[in-house]
Amino acid sequence: MPERVAVLGAGVGGLAAASRLAKDGYQVDVYEKLPACGGRNNLICEAGFKFDTGPSFVMMPDFFEEIFSYCGQDIKDYLDLRVLEKSYKIVYADGRQFTVHRDSRLTLGEMEKIEPGSSARFEDFILETGRIYGLVRPLLYKCVTLKDLFNPAYLSLAGRIRAFDSYWKLARKYFKSRELCYAFTFEAMFMGVSPYRAPAFYSVITYADHAQKIFHSMGGMYRIPLALEKLASRFGANFHYGCEVEKIEKENGKFTLSCGNERFKADYLVVNADYPYTQTDLLDRRIPDFEYSCSTYLVYLGLKRKLEGLEHHNLFFSGDLDKNLDQIFKKKTVPEDPSFYVHLPTVTDPSLAPEGKEIVYLLIPVPNLKNPQHRFKDHESRIRKQVFDKINKSCGCDLAKLVEVERRFYPEDFTGRYNIKFGATFGLAHNLLQSAFFRPANKDPKLRNLYYVGASTQPGGGLPVVIAGSRIVAEMIKRGG
Repeated sequence: MPERVAVLGAGVGGLAAASRLAKDGYQVDVYEKLPACGGRNNLICEAGFKFDTGPSFVMMPDFFEEIFSYCGQDIKDYLDLRVLEKSYKIVYADGRQFTVHRDSRLTLGEMEKIEPGSSARFEDFILETGRIYGLVRPLLYKCVTLKDLFNPAYLSLAGRIRAFDSYWKLARKYFKSRELCYAFTFEAMFMGVSPYRAPAFYSVITYADHAQKIFHSMGGMYRIPLALEKLASRFGANFHYGCEVEKIEKENGKFTLSCGNERFKADYLVVNADYPYTQTDLLDRRIPDFEYSCSTYLVYLGLKRKLEGLEHHNLFFSGDLDKNLDQIFKKKTVPEDPSFYVHLPTVTDPSLAPEGKEIVYLLIPVPNLKNPQHRFKDHESRIRKQVFDKINKSCGCDLAKLVEVERRFYPEDFTGRYNIKFGATFGLAHNLLQSAFFRPANKDPKLRNLYYVGASTQPGGGLPVVIAGSRIVAEMIKRGG
């Protein structure tokens, strides 16, 4: 009889782990609080609009291809990933714009408008980030612990991947203008940390942006968890939705999961729930004083007509980015002049809205709920107006008058819906002392056969990296430790 694996959580990490383990012959059962798969990578459907609620872009497509290849499947039978001709547009506070293109020659021309002479240094910057990427990529398939710090190979690697430099410092080496430095480090915000605190090795994200390009999942980002659910089901995995696990216990070598009046047993347990929540609420443990990522205020708009002047992905930078970052990450106050992200998937994928209409997804980074200095909702109307005004100025429209459908998601909702500690959208912050050796390991140090996959564990957050984490876990289970 095959050994039983329980997967707690049907986010992308849990679905990927379930797919691998079911393919390997284990009896896999997935338990999920929500009525459908996806976790934060979810979907809202209303009046013909299909709003993706979480991740909005695909990077490092080879990580997605790897899991389907592992399971003997062709990813093209499950997902249609399309490269974008224009990766994203940055709008600065003074009205200047910088568009990153699939064709790097066009990007170089855009750079020259911001900082004359910068295009000559761009190649060296990409060579350096590519070098770091080559060193970091194999680590994304390994779980390392504090014991590994004493391995001479890792000690020398720390210097070579610039672990003790910041993301910002690396960009500053190549570009003089703060505008371009921000353009090449803003990705840190989508790991929930300031570029001044993120280690330079996270520049692998910038390398992927520019060398491997940005992709979109046709039919919407929700197609990704649906594809993984289908993959896992193909090999016999069972899904239990609307089943919130309230307690984890272990007795006589087996795990017992409590869900209401029901009890489920398993030989192995893979937890895809938020790591800090799991430790405190499900295992009744004390946890370190972790540093958490920022939270986000999300607004989903269904518009009556198309917008002009924006691309699929757009970033509007604050007039004082240093102050903006300081307020979010240090002072824990609602930003006075927010930076924000605008996602228009219907630019590439009109199928997500009724004909001639538009989807706008707004993401505004705000402080998490750990010791906040202000209540966000007291500032919501101001933030919403500032964001709308900047879009109106850029597009020459009155956004409020175009809205047909609107849904909002607050920091508190990340806690209530997804059990995310302190509403920290991106999980534990990706600073140096919460990366690699210092990030929670994929294997529990106390309970045998208990494993973790997800944004707050190794190797870190982001869809491709979480999928890599599922491989770490599956390989550990297969080799028995």
